Amino acid sequence: MHRSSLGCIQFFLFAAIILIISGCSNNAESVFNDLQIGTTPADSVNQYISIHPNHIPSLIIRGRRYLNNANLPYADADADAVLELDSLNHDGLLLKGEANYLSNSTRVSRDFWLKCIKNHPNEIDCRLKLAELYSIVLEYEKSNELVNRVIDLSPNSSVAFFIKGMNIRDTKGDTALSLSYIQKSIDLDPNYFAAIDMAAVMLAAQKNSLALSYYNRLLELQPNNSDTYYKIGMFNLGAREYNGALEAFTKSTQINPQDAESFFNMGYIHLELGLLTEARNLFSKSIKARAINHRAFYGRGFCWERGGDLINAEKDYSQALSLNPEHKPSEEALSRVRNDLQ
Repeated sequence: MHRSSLGCIQFFLFAAIILIISGCSNNAESVFNDLQIGTTPADSVNQYISIHPNHIPSLIIRGRRYLNNANLPYADADADAVLELDSLNHDGLLLKGEANYLSNSTRVSRDFWLKCIKNHPNEIDCRLKLAELYSIVLEYEKSNELVNRVIDLSPNSSVAFFIKGMNIRDTKGDTALSLSYIQKSIDLDPNYFAAIDMAAVMLAAQKNSLALSYYNRLLELQPNNSDTYYKIGMFNLGAREYNGALEAFTKSTQINPQDAESFFNMGYIHLELGLLTEARNLFSKSIKARAINHRAFYGRGFCWERGGDLINAEKDYSQALSLNPEHKPSEEALSRVRNDLQ
């Protein structure tokens, strides 16, 4: 089929859906927005808006797509267009707050979300966004008031339980209670990546092997997430399970060849095992991945020194110290090698 013909069909399909939705309730319109943001062709939305510039659902769809693609000025502009048509529109106020939040204009986002809550007393999304904002700026009491209200309105809100768990962690330091709320959020949404990740990190900090089951769940959701493999590697490294650590770090670098930390950690493990050549090569890969990398230069210098090549050791220790003049191990190693060279 010719591309222009396909475009016409997509446009008319979109227009037909719009006509159906226009006769439905606000809740139906919200569902429509959620469904169409990722699936409606951008050209169809733009074409429809060019003919119907005051159609709020279409502006919201386009604005949210801009937001998802980090095109914040355009998302903000569509939010403004919606609010010019309807100054109290819920989705417009939510979008306006989100665009400004991601632009670090948090006071603006706060004000729009407060306006959203004031004019839509039983709404959920603006409360959750504002609760997250208050948590980040350490206004935990205000954050908790909002999430508690959300839980009253929507007892199955996984995000509310997650934010509450994070607030407990940061205010009370009660890891067990915090984890119970985070686990509740996971029970409500088994695919909640951020909650699963946080539970894994908190369990790993306790050296609890249950962390690995959470990391494995993350890999089920995102099989090519290098950060998760890195975290698995760090957990195994801390437990001195070197085989598991090397396997995870290797997988991380295969997915992300610029993962300097995984290369460094593999170098460290090989150094611990007395495999100097392999360790040195891995430290070199870490440096290639990130040139400003004093720890890798120090590690490679140590390999040179341990192998008896004091000249190359001096070079790497000097480079490490130039990158971080406060690094005492490099300073001490450089002094030691220079004394031996005399």
